[in-house]
Amino acid sequence: MYTLDLLTVGRGRDVVDAALGYVGGLGYRALGSTTDEEALAILAREQVRLLVIGGGVEAESRQVLTAAAEGHGATVIQAERAGRGIEQYLAEEVVPMLGD
Repeated sequence: MYTLDLLTVGRGRDVVDAALGYVGGLGYRALGSTTDEEALAILAREQVRLLVIGGGVEAESRQVLTAAAEGHGATVIQAERAGRGIEQYLAEEVVPMLGD
């Protein structure tokens, strides 16, 4: 049903790439973006299961992205790494949601 398991949006390319590498390595279909425009385009063309919005994304952008994702039936996760590395955060918070 879903064409994309995970869309991650962050402001740092290195963090987005690390997330994609980790989740993709587990066999999930994932894309990432560092811009709202690109993320909105992906949401418009793909059936996204989960949208993870990184901690560095501005409040206004979070609202726009959340509304778009929910409008397309995606679940939205506001990332809170709380000092954890990206892989630890994904393993503990995001991957269990993908396994459902």
